[in-house]
Amino acid sequence: MYQIETTISFEAAHRLYGIDTYSKECSDSIHGHSYKVTVYLSRSETTKSGMVIDFKYIKKIIKETIENKYDHSLILRDIDPLVSAIQTLAPEQKLNVVSDSPTAEWMAWTFYYELFHEIKKIDEWVDIVMVSVQETENNIATYFEGEY
Repeated sequence: MYQIETTISFEAAHRLYGIDTYSKECSDSIHGHSYKVTVYLSRSETTKSGMVIDFKYIKKIIKETIENKYDHSLILRDIDPLVSAIQTLAPEQKLNVVSDSPTAEWMAWTFYYELFHEIKKIDEWVDIVMVSVQETENNIATYFEGEY
């Protein structure tokens, strides 16, 4: 089994509206992070060129699937009352409205499945092992399927 990993980063803001959290700063305030997303890929055998997948392809997929959508955006839950206010008062704002609380855990799960479908279009033999989202220097959320 061969495994590779690649990391991208993007800047985004969010608010964790409507969840029970110890931190009012996170649930009441829009705040931003410098996110780092690491994608781990595997393949049982390398391709004829000796790779799991060409890093050029995976970087392109990640850029199109994650970075272009979320970089310098505001991510809000669909029940957040700020959604309609921002859509009305600042329609030019890059706003991502999502159905769950936009936590690092949600991002890891979402990015895993969004990337899964895009990667399988290019190479059905490449598997996503896991996706990690680093929200701060010390806080990382990871999603993977199966047992640990």
